[in-house]
Amino acid sequence: MPGPLARLGHPVEAPQFESRPQARGSGDAIARAASSFVGEGLLVVDGERFRMDCSGLVEAALAQADVPHSGSSAMLHEEAASLGVLHHRRLPRPGDVAFFDNTYDRNGNGLLDDPLSHTAVVERVFPNGTVEMVHVGSKGVSRLRMNLRRPSDRLDEAGETLNDFLRQKKAGDPATTLYLAGELWVAFASFYGSEALARAE
Repeated sequence: MPGPLARLGHPVEAPQFESRPQARGSGDAIARAASSFVGEGLLVVDGERFRMDCSGLVEAALAQADVPHSGSSAMLHEEAASLGVLHHRRLPRPGDVAFFDNTYDRNGNGLLDDPLSHTAVVERVFPNGTVEMVHVGSKGVSRLRMNLRRPSDRLDEAGETLNDFLRQKKAGDPATTLYLAGELWVAFASFYGSEALARAE
């Protein structure tokens, strides 16, 4: 019986990237950089230590891919918008940066008014539309899945994960609270785009 990755239409092996030399700031280079941090306790690139949080992971991956950008999730989103590299395609590319709203009650007021509260790096995209990302969550640097074709479905018919929980369920949450990655997604950004690379010169 094929393993779960094979059922998703992808080999069971670890993520594969193009074997040719990585172009400066390429999407594959960013995805590979993010992948290299999974399970690590520190985010260090060329001796520089980055914050162990979601935007710190994105900063570290971009820096290792030689296209540095810095800031919080909101600042990175604003930067992407100003560069014209923000997009809303349901199928991103490896190396894209994903943004999410309301992943936790950041301001502690009990309302769903916490935009751009989380960010992650796209590692790979499966044929069924499931996007696997690297992020910093409650378990440190780990992988997260999302499927924008079925954003409100946790599992598919075979029991495979389509969308991981990205917000922890808590008593007192508003009735309209959403919890799955696909429901909380806002946008993607391609920081390896020509405008972004020119800004990083």
